[in-house]
Parts: sequence; C-alpha cells; structure tokens
Amino acid sequence: MSKSLSLLQTPSGSPLSGGGEAWTFLLLFCLAFSFFLGGCGYTTRSLLPAEIRTVHVAPVKNVIDLSAEVSHEDAFRLYRPGLEVDITNAVINRFIFDGHLKPASPERADAVLEAKLVDFRREPLRYSDADDVQEYRLSVVIDAALYAGKDRKVLWREEHLTGDVTFFLSGPRSVSEEAALARVVEDTARRVVEKTVEVW
Repeated sequence: MSKSLSLLQTPSGSPLSGGGEAWTFLLLFCLAFSFFLGGCGYTTRSLLPAEIRTVHVAPVKNVIDLSAEVSHEDAFRLYRPGLEVDITNAVINRFIFDGHLKPASPERADAVLEAKLVDFRREPLRYSDADDVQEYRLSVVIDAALYAGKDRKVLWREEHLTGDVTFFLSGPRSVSEEAALARVVEDTARRVVEKTVEVW
C-alpha cells in the first residue's frame, strides 16, 4: 500500500512524499469527483410534506352537461364515452411513474385526489386555402382538489385545470385523433401529478 501511495503525484507532477499527504490528496480528489458527478446529473426532489406518502385517486366524475343549450363558446364541445375512466387510470399510472406518492386505497391513503371532467373540446386552429381544417387543438378540462387526512384538509384546489395538445390531420406531422386523445389524457395526468408534488 505504501509503495502504491508513493507513486501518486500532485497536479504539478512532483511525487507525494508522505503517506499522510497522499491520503489527503486522494480524499480531495474523490470529493471533487463526486461534486462533478452530482453537477452533471439531474435529480428531482418533491416538496411534499414528509407525512404525505400515499394517495388515493378517486374515480373522475364526468359532469359535462350535453343537454345544455349550445352557445358559440360550446360549439366545439365533444363527448367521449369512458373519457373519465381514461383520465383516472392515466393519473394513477403517472403517480406510479413519478414515484413520489404511492397509490393506495382510500382507507390507507394519506391524501385523496378528487376530480371532475367539466369540458372536452376540439377547436380548429389552421385552415387550408380551401377552408378545410388542417390543425386542431384538443383540450381536456377538469376541476381537481387534493385533500389530506380524515378532516379533508385542502392541500390544493384548481378549477379548469387544462391538458391540451395540437395535431395535424395531414402532412408529415399528421396523427390520428385517437393518438391525439391519448396524448391529451397523458398531458392532463402529468399536470395533475406535477401540481401535487410541486405545489408546496
């Protein structure tokens, strides 16, 4: 061991003479290297309170009123059977992917997420010279809230939390409406989870 340490050199090129100096140099080198690795990596850190470790995602309720009189603003409203189920599953999967909160039953969960689907829209954004729609925006709008404990303390609440995507019907960037729908559901779930873990 002492023979190996005697071969260590300082940055100037001169050999280290003593074992103590060699260990000091080695320690400083390791510390510097660890800081370098830490600076190059990217880590996420949750700001959730320590006592909030699990979450129950209640089934999303669809409260879109299709029987209401359609105004100009509602002209692009859509109905998709089972969309609320897709959103519920996407939020659960996003929590699993994120890793900060573990989905749990309502009896075991530290917090409960509740949401209502209030709007689902498809709006034209771009037209061709022949007045055909080339690009759409697909939007999912929910009212959501996160409650903690048996006293249902409100941790956060947001109305009209919106996930949206744009998609083309033709050209090299075209996608099907089904694919766009999957993307907007995922975007909505991402926003809910980010709101939960980053709101603090």
